Amino acid sequence: MDIERNVTAVYNNTPVYHILDNLLADTSLRFVTEGSYIILQSRMTSVSGDCISGRVTDEVGLPIVGALIVDINGKQSTLTDTYGHFSIIGSDTMTLEISFLGYVPVKKSVYAGQIYNIVLQEKTWQLDEVVVIGYGSIKRKEVTSAISHLSSKDILDIHAGNPLETIQGKVAGMNISNQAPADPNSLISVQIRGASSRYAGLGPLIVIDGVPGGNLYNVNENDIESIDILKDGAASAIYGTRGSNGVVLVTTKKGATTGLVNTNYNGYLALNIINDKPEVLSRDEFLKYKRGDDYGYATDWFKELTRPAVVHSHTISLSGGNIRNNYRATVDYRHADGVDLRSDREEVGGRLSMSHRGKTDLYKFVLNVAPRTIKMNHADYVVYQSALSLNPTQPVKNPKDPTGKTYFKTVGFGSVNPVEALKLDLNGQEVKYLDWDITGILDLSALFDKEGEHNLNTQITVAQQINDSFTYYFRPSYSTELSESENKKGFARRQYSKNIQQSLEWLGNYSYTTDFHQFRFVGGYSYQYFQNSGLYAENYNFTSDALTYNNLGDGTWYKNIVTDQAGFNSWKNDSKLIAFFGRASYDYKQRYLFTASLRYEGSSKFGTNHKWGYFPAVSAGWRISEESFMKDIGWINDLKLRGDFGMTGNQDFESYLSIPTMQGYGTVTYRGEQYQGWGPLSNPNPDLRWEKGVNWNIGLDFTAWDHRISGSLNYYNRKSQDLLGWYDVPAPINLHPQTFLNVGTMVNNGIEVEMNVEAVRTKDFSYSVGLVASTNGNKLKSFSNDQYEAKEYQRMVRLTSPNIDDDIQELREGQRIGNFYTYAYAGVDENGGWLVWNKDNKEKIPFSQAKDEDKRIVGNGLPRFTASLNNTFRYKNFDATIYFRGVFGFDIYNIHNCYYGVQGVSENVLKAAYKKNAHITGGNIPCDYFIEPGDYIKLDVVTLGYTLKFASKWFDTLRFYLTGRNLATITKFSGVDPQSYPINGLTPGATADRGYYPSTIQLLAGVQFHF
Repeated sequence: MDIERNVTAVYNNTPVYHILDNLLADTSLRFVTEGSYIILQSRMTSVSGDCISGRVTDEVGLPIVGALIVDINGKQSTLTDTYGHFSIIGSDTMTLEISFLGYVPVKKSVYAGQIYNIVLQEKTWQLDEVVVIGYGSIKRKEVTSAISHLSSKDILDIHAGNPLETIQGKVAGMNISNQAPADPNSLISVQIRGASSRYAGLGPLIVIDGVPGGNLYNVNENDIESIDILKDGAASAIYGTRGSNGVVLVTTKKGATTGLVNTNYNGYLALNIINDKPEVLSRDEFLKYKRGDDYGYATDWFKELTRPAVVHSHTISLSGGNIRNNYRATVDYRHADGVDLRSDREEVGGRLSMSHRGKTDLYKFVLNVAPRTIKMNHADYVVYQSALSLNPTQPVKNPKDPTGKTYFKTVGFGSVNPVEALKLDLNGQEVKYLDWDITGILDLSALFDKEGEHNLNTQITVAQQINDSFTYYFRPSYSTELSESENKKGFARRQYSKNIQQSLEWLGNYSYTTDFHQFRFVGGYSYQYFQNSGLYAENYNFTSDALTYNNLGDGTWYKNIVTDQAGFNSWKNDSKLIAFFGRASYDYKQRYLFTASLRYEGSSKFGTNHKWGYFPAVSAGWRISEESFMKDIGWINDLKLRGDFGMTGNQDFESYLSIPTMQGYGTVTYRGEQYQGWGPLSNPNPDLRWEKGVNWNIGLDFTAWDHRISGSLNYYNRKSQDLLGWYDVPAPINLHPQTFLNVGTMVNNGIEVEMNVEAVRTKDFSYSVGLVASTNGNKLKSFSNDQYEAKEYQRMVRLTSPNIDDDIQELREGQRIGNFYTYAYAGVDENGGWLVWNKDNKEKIPFSQAKDEDKRIVGNGLPRFTASLNNTFRYKNFDATIYFRGVFGFDIYNIHNCYYGVQGVSENVLKAAYKKNAHITGGNIPCDYFIEPGDYIKLDVVTLGYTLKFASKWFDTLRFYLTGRNLATITKFSGVDPQSYPINGLTPGATADRGYYPSTIQLLAGVQFHF
């Protein structure tokens, strides 16, 4: 080393390894890192023939820290440092094996005196991958229940409002539905393994970073490390009364421990283009068929309501630290317009994660904080109903107003000027979220165990979630919808609500590990408190429109009338959950696996006779591939048979339904003065308890052919007992004719398949296929029990005027939910009038003579089969995804064809009324003529990306990508996008709402920048 050499250089905010690479480039020196030390070494060491060095990176060029390098013919080994560098002493020629968790191991012949760049490819199979379970985590090969695991790389590049929408169709048995994805404020529906209740909630429990009851609308998809879905009873029973509908565990990304500061930017720009505009009669066709008066204009109402919808989002994250102290901070901004004239969504959020570990590893603290503000202008789906029915010869603006400011008062059945509604009315919401949690961990292992066989720690987590919501609505005095109704001039309302969730959880973890045995135990205590409060007020007739919804006291409507309506309301309710739980697991030689858990939980919602309940679970697994008789079957890498049983609960219903409550009843006159009356609101039920889920599951996990094929099969059965509902009870024995009771049974069963095939795997090119499929069988076993007896059926989905006042679906004992129960179409008479079949199916009768007894089951709206196919390609720096998704075996009641597809309705209609439905001249009726197959296959997502890798001190990687969403739909359904109809809940395939939101194709361009 030339100690006389002087070098002058100026660097600002440059990683130290870039500085040293530059300074040592023309010297005989190189550097390596050991912990927090930088060690200079002579390059001549390798030239002398006994040292090999190099760098290990992933496929995009990022260093892999801690990769293991082993001389397979000797005893030498080492780990890569913070920058992926390594050096190892050996002979002139040697063979190294380079491995790292989650990557394909590489064997490479090397020669002394050379420097190697080694690239590891990510595994598509990962037996040692960590899977998050309730109150802990295990390796994938140790799983004994039905759990689906998705990493951040499995998330689709579609960037939706809720992160779960980015995995739509990727989990067998998990239905994620958004009936209006182009509406920026539309909420998703999530259902795991079918509907399990009539009145309690149907959605899964959300757990974020170990805190139950999380809010996914406060999570940016770029912050997600993994998503684990607990689908069966054994996995979710540890969450007791909230486990019946499954559990979704979200783990967010944490700070880096490499000593470097990592910065990432993710941004995209998207455009939504309408692709399902219904075909209604044009002005000329409207007049040709003499549908109504001619006002002299040609208005395309659908076009008048729409606009280009642009979405853009920006996320920047900063991560750094070391194994002792690390942090990750994210800030994101997103703005999305809807395709209608009013709706939009603007949100700003952040997430901060900090971790501190003591010098002796005795203690650790973890802090997570996530604030977010959202401003929304809501869409009005009714305006698109108006666009279907309004007379196209009517103008948008009032032609008699020379200023052009006022709108035309539209005429027709239930008509409203939809353009006026969107442009004049204010209908919005402002939401503020604040989630935080702090965890303290005490590791006692070092104090009691010097051999490393025992592990003992305890932790306490305190968390709080606060959701503030302010909603408002204002219609000005000059609106045509108010100016001619009840002398009301202007209307405004506002509502404020606040939801608080507080939790405390104390866990203890113990494990014992030897060569053949592994025992683990977790036990804990959980406390959660929920509080909901709010205030609502409204008024009419304001002195001025200038203050909109901000001066409700100025309105005179409620001052001038004597009415029971107060114009305002307020509320507050709360509930508590307390639980004690434990889980023990044992495995022998990683071959025989056993797990058992028990949760003892109480809820303030339950009646005095059933405040507490037990929720046990057991599961077992047999890794057949570890048996001696399997060793000669080389094409099987891993094969595991598992089975489980668990009992879960559902307490997702309102507070205070088990106890007597009171409310005001009119007024009472006493001694010449009037007083507010006060009396009981509901019947008490001391026996009210949770809905009970009895679950069992049999599964098979496998990997084969050098890990190129991996997957799982499951058969499940879930029996939901003691279903909650309102039932008729005798009065006056009871104060009210109905009581909220536990009565009824429902069963769901099905088969689930998840499979990944790595079809091609070379240095420059790879192609993998992911298949997900599931079936769902459902039966409502009973509405009654020994004590309470109800009707054998419940009618659902009531269609209303014009012309109709009837239900089209029903729940019936012994039947699958979603049955369409209505009249059977039998053709038309000589005048085009409706004919239906009588109850014996032998006689065609006019619809006017049909009776309720002539109805029958004519279809079902609950899908029997769902599937998706994901194709992933990589060629050098290019990557591509082609994703198909389908729903099969269900029917849809075409609500728009029913109300606007026949000639005998008022105003405008669909062109189908004079084409495929031309033989029908009467009005609309409820019958199976409007029931169509709903099956569809979507080319859901196509993505093409390119990654640039930089040998620069400033930048690491830059990825550009283009994504198309909802590009094509193959279906026999003749209406709007079949995705616009519900497939979850108790009324799948049917809706009474004629309003809807247009479906769109989304074109998106994005960038991911790592520096």
